[in-house]
Amino acid sequence: METLFADKKFTRGHQRLADYISKHMDGIPFMVEDDLAQACQVSISTVSRFWAEIGCRNMKEFKQRVKDEVLLSPSRKLQSAFDKAGGGHGAGANVLATADYLRQTADRLDQAAFDEAVGLLGGAGCVHLYGPGSAESLAALLDFRLTRFGVQVRRLDRGGHELFDRLLHVKPADVIVVFGFVSESPEMAVLFDFAKERGCRTLLVTDLVVSAMPEKADVMLYTARGELWEFHSMVAPVAMIEALVAAVGKRREDEALRGGEELHRLRRQYQKWLPKKP
Repeated sequence: METLFADKKFTRGHQRLADYISKHMDGIPFMVEDDLAQACQVSISTVSRFWAEIGCRNMKEFKQRVKDEVLLSPSRKLQSAFDKAGGGHGAGANVLATADYLRQTADRLDQAAFDEAVGLLGGAGCVHLYGPGSAESLAALLDFRLTRFGVQVRRLDRGGHELFDRLLHVKPADVIVVFGFVSESPEMAVLFDFAKERGCRTLLVTDLVVSAMPEKADVMLYTARGELWEFHSMVAPVAMIEALVAAVGKRREDEALRGGEELHRLRRQYQKWLPKKP
């Protein structure tokens, strides 16, 4: 952040803004210009002129620039994790620290959007999951859970041109779930555009506050994973998935219960050949 403000000769009002932003970067993604003006006791026009002083067109571009600069260094995020681990507070305290991500996620949860997401997942002809990178684990978990309830699930686990082979099987009654963290990839852009063309619905699970993706998705759920410069946690996204799965199971209660009974029968019948691992 310091590089954006380096060698700048600010007016008194702009100096207040630069100082405030430097000290409160964790809250900037959630703020608008009026919030900054009130916090720094300056006018809205002063805030608006500030962005040009640091080479940005507006606040939105500033947020994107900060995100891009911070996220370019994976080593910085790893260092944040190492610093926490070596902070002398113990493993238990480090585990409890992730509870704040759960709180942030719960605070920003839109119940109407959550209910709509449950409806999409529970009523889809097929749920297609796209979770690149670390989000692959989230796609695997959602696949495993929904399949138990009789929901047809397919994984869109290939990128580049190979993604097209998967898209051939998507139908208008289907739903595409995109785990969109960090930034919108070309594959994500294709998925949103394709869904609109095919006439199917999309569910976006993201930690992005400033992004064009939420406008492209039919339903968006926010989940906190840590600050831009931190090693991102999957605690809150996993909790979001478990909440979705439980609600989908309730929606498909009869089918889910029948599936559970059949699973129990199969395990008992074939436990000699395929014993359950401890």
